[in-house]
Amino acid sequence: MYVVPATALVITSLFGINAEVKKVIEGGGSVRGISDINYADIAPAQEVLDIGEDLRHYNAYGGVFFAVVDRKHCVSAINVDINRISLNEPISLLWADDPKYAEYLTATFEMLWEQSIPAEERIRELQKQGPPPVN
Repeated sequence: MYVVPATALVITSLFGINAEVKKVIEGGGSVRGISDINYADIAPAQEVLDIGEDLRHYNAYGGVFFAVVDRKHCVSAINVDINRISLNEPISLLWADDPKYAEYLTATFEMLWEQSIPAEERIRELQKQGPPPVN
């Protein structure tokens, strides 16, 4: 399970992560994710859906970035603006294999999951609205 900004969905595609995730899903695993999906994010969100991930849109997303694997291994960063990440500046990521921390992040994920909407619904909404006006 993961909570990431939509920009991270593009990164997973570019670095071949989606292909690896697809293998996990085809092998019987499951992946659930939460992101903030806007019009420009339709294609990467659809790619994630096409490989079998269960993706949702969270409208009030802001600065949360974490993933939990096997309910034990976690990576997290709070208040990270992924659009401003630079190779010249350090990022503080926390990696842990602490089941208690995984429980905390899992509970946070479940709370956000309940407050989010299916990505398919958000994509239909965005397609109906059309692209945002160019200024």
